[in-house]
Amino acid sequence: MASTKPLAMLVRSRPTSSLLASTRTFTPATSTALFSTSNPRAATPQGPPPQGFRMPRPLRWNESKESALDKAGRYFLMTEMLRGMYVVLEQYFRPP
Repeated sequence: MASTKPLAMLVRSRPTSSLLASTRTFTPATSTALFSTSNPRAATPQGPPPQGFRMPRPLRWNESKESALDKAGRYFLMTEMLRGMYVVLEQYFRPP
């Protein structure tokens, strides 16, 4: 991590009146004018996006149309399938 010593030396070297004077010369109009020189472009080549362009908000866990028993059944089915694949691999690689 960089030391703050050079920063402290800089602050001590300038009187506060010159620091305040330098902030008064800031003009936001010129800084925004120099920010970008390109023309604004639309999101799509044909212009602005059509109505309904965005995807709908995904359903939360409590807004799902699937019941808790269906979710649990799917979970246990997946675990049983993985256990079955493991048994098959055990039998495939067992010594003759």
